[in-house]
Amino acid sequence: MGAFLKKDLLIYWRDRKENIISLIITIILIVVLGLILPGWVENPASTLQLKAAYVVNDNETEGLNQFQVALAGGEIKEEAAASLSMLAEQKQPAKLLRELLTSDEVTEMINWTELKEDEALRQLEDGDIEAIVTIPEGFTRLALNKIILDEGDGAAISLVADNPSIEVNVLHGIIDSFTQQFNVSTAISYTLTKTGGIDKEITIPEVGGLEQIDGVRAITSFQYFTLAIAVLFAMYQAANTASKAVTEKREQVFQRILLSGSSPLSYLSGKLGVTLITALLTFTIVIVISNYTLNLFPNYSLKFWLGFLLLTAMMGLFVAAMSGLFTAIMFRINPDITIAIIQMLILVIGLIGGNFVPIYILPDVLKELWEWTPNGLWLSTMIQWIHQESWVTMAEGIFGLLIFTVVAIALSVWLFPKRGVI
Repeated sequence: MGAFLKKDLLIYWRDRKENIISLIITIILIVVLGLILPGWVENPASTLQLKAAYVVNDNETEGLNQFQVALAGGEIKEEAAASLSMLAEQKQPAKLLRELLTSDEVTEMINWTELKEDEALRQLEDGDIEAIVTIPEGFTRLALNKIILDEGDGAAISLVADNPSIEVNVLHGIIDSFTQQFNVSTAISYTLTKTGGIDKEITIPEVGGLEQIDGVRAITSFQYFTLAIAVLFAMYQAANTASKAVTEKREQVFQRILLSGSSPLSYLSGKLGVTLITALLTFTIVIVISNYTLNLFPNYSLKFWLGFLLLTAMMGLFVAAMSGLFTAIMFRINPDITIAIIQMLILVIGLIGGNFVPIYILPDVLKELWEWTPNGLWLSTMIQWIHQESWVTMAEGIFGLLIFTVVAIALSVWLFPKRGVI
């Protein structure tokens, strides 16, 4: 394999001018698309669209009355009980949550439908909605008891979804942010009331947009298009490797290799090896240049870069396997027809995988196929890694790419001509 790898590296080195021009075009595309189309990536209102149901099993008025009656009949002094009762009226959690979720900022991203619990579960199962937010029975009374009197275990807001998508994560972040801010706001109001401080309502800050959600980074247009164009260019490296094999077939280089006693699989391994090297080199150059010129990932942690490298290396392995499959097909079918098929295939999976335009603006039928393409899976996983740096998401993405890689290599070995066939 070593001799074949060296041979293929020298062939790529001979075409270095062509490779440099392709690299320059890639960088120009990233800059142009990032400048012209930032709204497609960075505008949450146009990119995040979630259909969700809002289920209320609680009677807010009854819950508030029960809390106030219990408060009046307790051991708290009458004056303090009256103040806490007024605080409870101001801080009804279900009412404030409803106001937040129906605000203009949130409804631009989330389309709400208020349903009964049974109907909401049925629509979730049928795929008509993607998430359910449920206010359980007794929520107001239990929440006020816990927050104001520090009694009981409190109450929880339920969020149910079948698919843990980015949109669902955003909704989870909004609700989590609300509960944290509500707890802090109420604690401050309670302290002021108890100590006779300023009698002023502490309002809950508005929540809306990706940048205001704790633990979730927004992705910029330059980040998106750098990743999308880089992986597309790497896939064309696989096609380029296969096209060079066609030249060797026509000039009977492959036949002479077989006559020398070398294994056909050693020849194929050389193609995989050189594509792996060139693909990873392409990724590295594009990311390094883009990072330093466009400030893509400022002050990102070592953990982020470790996950980034792991996922990129896995994609490099797949691109190498892809070159082996393309090469094997080239030896089986008319090369001119095969080149046209490969170019069309890359264009199609590039479109479905979000390499030309963000997947969010494509029709729903294409969105369903996004993560069923290797480039789409890589891009989706990388975006989620930028958002949250979740090792679970990273492992799922790597495992999916590993399956694509193993299948591609197996098909390459099976299709590639054995000794005596050519």
